[in-house]
Amino acid sequence: MHTRRPYRVEDVDRHCLGDDLVNLEVLDEDTIIYWLEKRYADALIYTYVGDILIALNPFQNLSIYSPQLQFSRLYHGVKRASNPPHIFASADNAYQCLVTFNKDQCIVISGESGSGKTESTHLIVQHLTFLGKANNQTLRQKILQVNSLVEAFGNACTAINDNSSRFGKYLEMMFTPTGAVMGARISEYLLEKSRVIKQAAGEKNFHIFYYIYAGLYHQKKLSEFRLPEEKPPRYIAAETGRVMRDITSKESYRRQFEAIQHCFRIIGFTNKEVHSVYRILAGILNIGNIEFAAISSQHQTDKSEVPNPEALENAACVLCISPEELLEALTSHCVVTRGETIVRANTVDRAADVRDAMSKALYGRLFSWIVNRVNTLLQPDKNICSAEDRMNVGILDIFGFEDFQRNSFEQLCINIANEQIQYYFNQHVFALEQMEYQNEGIDAVPVQYEDNRPLLDMFLQKPLGLLALLDEESRFPQATDQTLVDKFADNLRCKFFWRPKGVELCFGIQHYAGPVLYDASGVLEKNRDTLPADVVVVLRTSENKLLQQLFSIPLTKTGNLAQTRAKITASSRSLPPHFSAGKAKVDTLEMIRHPEETTNMKRQTMASYFRV
Repeated sequence: MHTRRPYRVEDVDRHCLGDDLVNLEVLDEDTIIYWLEKRYADALIYTYVGDILIALNPFQNLSIYSPQLQFSRLYHGVKRASNPPHIFASADNAYQCLVTFNKDQCIVISGESGSGKTESTHLIVQHLTFLGKANNQTLRQKILQVNSLVEAFGNACTAINDNSSRFGKYLEMMFTPTGAVMGARISEYLLEKSRVIKQAAGEKNFHIFYYIYAGLYHQKKLSEFRLPEEKPPRYIAAETGRVMRDITSKESYRRQFEAIQHCFRIIGFTNKEVHSVYRILAGILNIGNIEFAAISSQHQTDKSEVPNPEALENAACVLCISPEELLEALTSHCVVTRGETIVRANTVDRAADVRDAMSKALYGRLFSWIVNRVNTLLQPDKNICSAEDRMNVGILDIFGFEDFQRNSFEQLCINIANEQIQYYFNQHVFALEQMEYQNEGIDAVPVQYEDNRPLLDMFLQKPLGLLALLDEESRFPQATDQTLVDKFADNLRCKFFWRPKGVELCFGIQHYAGPVLYDASGVLEKNRDTLPADVVVVLRTSENKLLQQLFSIPLTKTGNLAQTRAKITASSRSLPPHFSAGKAKVDTLEMIRHPEETTNMKRQTMASYFRV
């Protein structure tokens, strides 16, 4: 049975003897900081602490990775002390253990947001690809392109980081018993889909939206995808003037678009697949431009309509669906009472919520499909090595700990994930190591460390953990963000939770990295991750085969598309009679009862994905 030995690259975002600090007589926080600052001043950004590598972000390009200077060869199968500390040495250590002991390896990359984790991942993959040189040059090129492609869709500009990961990523590189790289696989977790529809002040949407808009602008193809030329779509127009200046005058967005086209081509996506991806992205941007207004009728006063039909028609055209059917799905919904289906109009607010839920679902499923397609294109050749004989190096790269001026549900999710990584680190570096000392009869002074297991229990336990309480409140239609905070205060009576005086919609958490204050505004709506069945039915009627597939593949327990082929049947693409004949809608729950067509829409929440 394979075991995984944890390594850790701890990226520290601070201005920042010996190469290995374990050689110091005294190893405390002040001493570590002193030597890190001293080394950083001498442009030495890497420092060992035993098996741990601390990397200080230099915020500039350094020549210590240059292929021309053959740094990769310096860190290939040599003793670690032979060269200065380097991230290549950590990658080489994992690789040598893999081939020497025939055991799977794991590299954990963690640190606060902006500390350099994404770049560290690139460097580790680069060096492992160099070490595991395969005869297949094309495969090596594909693996090196994977991170760039996935990051274009999963990374965004935040208040403190221009290339912040907004999802968790676990990359497995697969090797033969002789150490030749033979494939790769990505697992993605908890994509921040809410960013698609709204970004905080000073932040941006996912990179790909700007790349595609700029690329199509310079190729004079915006009209083909029904995108406006005068001003950017609402989802990317937080700062309209600056966005347009960047797109029209700067070359960076256009070059990035060309780079993404290159990634798609190298990895093996077909032109038809790429075109379908672009159409779905353009569809999302057009959906964001749909607006709603209240209309009064003789019997109803809370009905909504679309005063700008052009935006709706543009979205429907690009997504290859009927504008009339899209309008019905956005402005009405079904209620099943005693076996009878009643069609009710949506209010303006509800229609806007459905629109945004549709956009988030489209992007989330598209992102999952891209990851799954990458995995298919990079899967190892079974003729080279059997699954039982191959070995893996796993690289875990998650979003870093965040504490902004305003922290919301997104930061809460990110920081809970970081708490879990911290617990893993504590277990392997302290608890299990000290247990091994005791078993071997080694007389060692126990190391005191802060165990964050009680804090994780406060988040994850049922039925009174924070996430369980959040899910419970999310099920109540009349619940508000205020009732949620009240429920937290009534049930989370421990030292890790507090409620600041005089601020109603706020609560504080004492994390391992320090106290963080969270704004609860919008948390309930962000946690709900459901999409009305009527919207799913309409999207399944699309003439875009990829779009059909996205809403016919079941979702996993973590909210991602399952790695399976969609079974698209005539019944799964049939419309309820209401859309075409003005009759009452069929019971759309009937669709959910068919396993081959399920979309797992019921009771989905972002919080539930953490507790799988």
